[in-house]
Amino acid sequence: VFTPIMDRPDRIPPSRFDLHLLDIDSHTMWMVELLDCRHGRVLLMDTLWDEVIMCEPITGEQRRLTVPPEFVRNRFTGAVLCAAIDHDHVHGSCHSSPFNVVLISALGGNNQPIACVYSSETGEWGDIIPSSVSFELFYDHTPGLLVGNALYWLLDSIGHDILKFDLDKQSLAVIRGPPLTNDFRHGSHCIIQAGDCAIGFAILSYPHLQMWQRNINFHGVATWVLWKTIDMRMIIGLPKQIQGKRTLMRRILGYLEDSDEILLSVGRGAYKVQLKSKKSKKLCENSYLTRYHSFNSFYPPGDFSSLVLIL
Repeated sequence: VFTPIMDRPDRIPPSRFDLHLLDIDSHTMWMVELLDCRHGRVLLMDTLWDEVIMCEPITGEQRRLTVPPEFVRNRFTGAVLCAAIDHDHVHGSCHSSPFNVVLISALGGNNQPIACVYSSETGEWGDIIPSSVSFELFYDHTPGLLVGNALYWLLDSIGHDILKFDLDKQSLAVIRGPPLTNDFRHGSHCIIQAGDCAIGFAILSYPHLQMWQRNINFHGVATWVLWKTIDMRMIIGLPKQIQGKRTLMRRILGYLEDSDEILLSVGRGAYKVQLKSKKSKKLCENSYLTRYHSFNSFYPPGDFSSLVLIL
């Protein structure tokens, strides 16, 4: 489901974003799961045919890619991203640009991670990229985060370790999360961008949101430092935690890498929170918790733009 979040007249009707998931012959919907959205493209996993589907909702283009044999009948996650290398290229207007698809999975019972990259320029999958580190990948289809030339995913739902895939080196690595105190250890969390090509970590233990930044010194030694602590009661537009006799549950739903905003679930509502301005905006009402991905695209030079969330 696409939910436009821009105000009129820039608000685009959801009907403009048809992913063509209806099988015309059988009149049934394809069984798909949403993996990622980035640079004007959407990546879906076809759970029946061991394929991933790259869609461009604006142009209607759609490509089906058979996954490598190592990923067949295996759980995996993935990311799609523009592969344009032109210096004047602006991501978001990538409709005619080449793209890459990155798949990540754990091979076998010992959770040995593997990765593989598809290039639209060659029309082929590359070699399987192994790693000697064992881990448990977080398979709830939380989108990965692109920072610099690397992709990052959370490794599990309760721990704080992060998987890194370096697009230049074509390598996998595990990053230990920040040293959280007990009062924040069980809060909802997500990976964020904390600075130029630096990753961060946000964790919510209401009423406070902690934001950590990972710094690397000249010797290549990485350390986590507490970057900011925000009192969420000061965020304009968020409902109060106590309403009548009801306590509103709050948790982080995701992060918008294009606009540096955090998505929050508050009761039955979904809100985006701009951390710099300390303002929020209600996006939609929902009776059940789900995952949210951001979709952002535009056309130059007419400056046609839309930001849409997929529920």
